[in-house]
This record gives sequence, C-alpha cells and structure tokens, in this order.
Amino acid sequence: MVVIGHSQGGLLTKLAVVNSGTRFWDNISKVPLEELEIKAETRNPLRRALFVAPVPHVRRVIVVATPHRGTPLAAIGIVGWLTRFITLPVFVAGVATDMLTLSKEGLLKGRIDRIPSAVDNMSPSHRFIKTLSSLPIADGVTAHSIIAVKGDGPPKEGSDGVVPYWSAHLEPVASEKVVKSPHSVQSNPHAIEEIRRILIEHAGER
Repeated sequence: MVVIGHSQGGLLTKLAVVNSGTRFWDNISKVPLEELEIKAETRNPLRRALFVAPVPHVRRVIVVATPHRGTPLAAIGIVGWLTRFITLPVFVAGVATDMLTLSKEGLLKGRIDRIPSAVDNMSPSHRFIKTLSSLPIADGVTAHSIIAVKGDGPPKEGSDGVVPYWSAHLEPVASEKVVKSPHSVQSNPHAIEEIRRILIEHAGER
C-alpha cells in the first residue's frame, strides 16, 4: 500500500508509519493510561488516538506540503479564536469532559481548559507536533517528500504561504522534490508528475 497525504493529511500519513509507544500519552499524563479509573468509553478512544503503531501493508508514503514541525499560522490569535467554534462529536465530547476532570484532579501535566483542536496541534510549540516530528518512520517503509515554495529565492528560506520549508523538510527520505507553487501544490503538474514517477517506481519494485 502507498499512502499519500497533503498538508495536515501528511501528518496523518506519517502517523500511519510510526510507533509512538507511550510518548504522546506521556506528554499529557502523570499516570499510565491503564492505571486511571475512567470509563471504557473514555479509555478506548484515548488508546486509539495516543498509542499509534505502523499500519500493516503500508510500504511507501508520500507527504506533500506537510507541516512536520508545525505552521506559524496555527499560532496566530485569530486562528486560535476561530478554533473555539469547532464542535466535537458527542462521543468525543464525552472523552473531553473526562479529560478536563482528570486535569482538575491533578493527574495530567499542566492544566487543560479545553481539548486541543487539530489547528492547535499544528502550532510549532505544541507538544503533539514536536513529538510526531521526532518519531522515526518505521523500518521497511520508503518515504518521499514534495515541498512547495513560492517565489524565486532559495528554497530553504522559502514558504508556500502556509508551511515554511524548514517545517516541510523531512529526513531521511528517498527523494525530496521542491516545486515552485503555493500551498495547494497537489494540483501542480510538476507535483503530479513526481507522484506518478514514485508510483511507477513502486509498481516496478512489486
């Protein structure tokens, strides 16, 4: 299987090929998950969300314009304000309520006033993005990166308007393709051709 993800989808793509162990959970809790006195309706979603392992059969990934180290836009005040209007599904809201209770009981690291949104998680200073960026891609998985950069300056100093090069750059990868494009690079002919090349390479190996 080959998994391709653009922007935040690239973060999900990487999550499919890393082994986090307890690192995501250890970022937020002082107590192992199994030792907490919480309902199964809370424990099971937390285990699925915060303890990830490589997805079987994924042998290659392509990340496109992905903020591996976050995006400065996520830290802008208006973005943070807008995320407060995001509503959670009922079952997630139940988990959120239990987590806020654990926070008040002093079982979590730091006070939690609300459950972080996907936008919060992409702030360069957020514990989630820092942890994910430090996790190596699993053995046996080949990774490729396509990075968008606007303008004619040096790519390493550039940005696509959303994700800077320093955030999109990933190591180690089998290939890195820099495309002159804004953030929606997935529609750029050079990016499309690069994805086609990688897929043909993958098919040849099969």
